[in-house]
Amino acid sequence: MAKTRFTRGDKKDIFLYSTNVENLFINEFLPGAPGDCVKVFLFGLMYAQYEQEIDSRTMAFTLGMTEKDVNNAWKYWESKGLVSFTYDEESGQADVGFIRQIDLFYGKTVDDIRQNDGQAEQTEESAEAIIERLTNQQLREIFLKYQDLTGRTVSRVETDKLTDAVKLYNIEPDVLDFAIDYCIGIDKYSVDYICKVALRWTEEGARDVAAVKQMIDRHSKRNDAYRKIFAALGFNRMHNPSDREIMDRWFDEMGCSLAEVLDACKAAGGMREPNLRYVNKVIENRILEKGGVNTRTADQRKAAVPSATASPQTEETAKVSRKVLRDYYEYIRNEEESRYKTRIAEVTNAVPAIKDIFSAETRLNSMVITMNPGPDAREKRAQLKEKRYELEEEKKALLKQNGYPEDYLQRKYRCNICKDSGYTDEGRVCTCAKERAEEAYKWIQKRNQ
Repeated sequence: MAKTRFTRGDKKDIFLYSTNVENLFINEFLPGAPGDCVKVFLFGLMYAQYEQEIDSRTMAFTLGMTEKDVNNAWKYWESKGLVSFTYDEESGQADVGFIRQIDLFYGKTVDDIRQNDGQAEQTEESAEAIIERLTNQQLREIFLKYQDLTGRTVSRVETDKLTDAVKLYNIEPDVLDFAIDYCIGIDKYSVDYICKVALRWTEEGARDVAAVKQMIDRHSKRNDAYRKIFAALGFNRMHNPSDREIMDRWFDEMGCSLAEVLDACKAAGGMREPNLRYVNKVIENRILEKGGVNTRTADQRKAAVPSATASPQTEETAKVSRKVLRDYYEYIRNEEESRYKTRIAEVTNAVPAIKDIFSAETRLNSMVITMNPGPDAREKRAQLKEKRYELEEEKKALLKQNGYPEDYLQRKYRCNICKDSGYTDEGRVCTCAKERAEEAYKWIQKRNQ
């Protein structure tokens, strides 16, 4: 079958036709460019589009400029990456090549994209190259999506920020894509705002869209709780980070329900200027009545090791009521007394000779107590003391011979200063009270479960 050949007449006059200008040029470069440079660019683009030539002198005359001004304009656009420019001073010949911005903007030409779209790569790629190629494709989709939703061309500065979000801050492209939908849905169009939201999600551990949605739902419920608390206190302002830190502690660290928090807010209802710190004190006191409250930060509780430089007076620890602390001291004393009796029963069964030593020690103690004062009392007391020392050494030898530690039958104290009573011999609160309070908090919480 014969083919039909189509031809079209040559364009006689380029001024009768139109010149295509990339929107990227208009949006990105036009606003900040000097007026003479814009005139040179558009005039040269018209000739380049129809592959026509014009000498610099004629061009300068037409535009009302000098040849030097024209050449300086081309150098300006070359510095912006829009053209390649060479100039031969001897011949006066200038060569200008226009660079399509879409090629630079997306990293490859539209023809390349269309040619590779949906086709397998012909050459073997490394894993890094595949990841980079897929990431670039996702970024292109993000750029286009942002343009579609905002109704304007995305600028080079904005594309750089979106690219940095993925490649420098390790935000997953899917998360950044969802952040665009989320932010524009609440009328936030700024790329800076979108990137900050996506970065906050990532830093909080949301690495995919499903995790982000769960986080948003959780934050939504918490924000509703904030609103109800502020309404109960009569606040007409928005909560700030400091406010949220206090309220989050009620739910996350103290385990309060919203109903319990709102009930505590009622206690501040009669105040002239109610505040969250007063409510916090009410909640702490109520928890103290039930057992205790842990005032350590989350990091401090996780580390569970006091700072070597922290002062004992200022270091955060658990707070418990005096009754709870007193009950805990009694608990650890009773626990040790039970273990002490078990050790005695174990050893006396294994080493019967130790029973005689215990009996002898009992008789000595009785003699010391019933001893009448007199001139020879000191000497007798010294003799009894020496006899007791001999019995103690004999007991240690028997224990060692039978495979027991020498101090196996001695009472064990967590604090040898107060003997687990909480008070020193002078009647002062022992320095172990802070450590025991931390233990008492965990003890009472476990007992109340």
